[in-house]
Amino acid sequence: MRQFLIIFICALTVFTVSCMTEPKYDTPKGENIIPPDSLELLIYDVHLADAIITSKIMKTKDNAYVDSLVYVSVFTKHHYTREQFEQTILFYVHNRMDSLNNMYDRVINRYNVEKGKIY
Repeated sequence: MRQFLIIFICALTVFTVSCMTEPKYDTPKGENIIPPDSLELLIYDVHLADAIITSKIMKTKDNAYVDSLVYVSVFTKHHYTREQFEQTILFYVHNRMDSLNNMYDRVINRYNVEKGKIY
């Protein structure tokens, strides 16, 4: 019984201490980050691709394959990889959230302007 109590107290202590420390994220430190102007254009096109995929505009038997090709074409157009995009977004989320918010504000405004041109 005493061994169980000691193990329980040790486990509780480790759990408590681990919850008190801030989690460490594996984010880039600024190297190989997509420049802000390019990132903003890439964000616009990635979300446009999301809209195409979720609206089922391109219906095929193998939607997963076509969905993947849509994203690949976006990243190819901008000369970046999906991994570079994801790492850049992580970098901005952890280090420059205000800049990322401003980019998204401009992207949303661009969508609204483009939408106004269609109607």
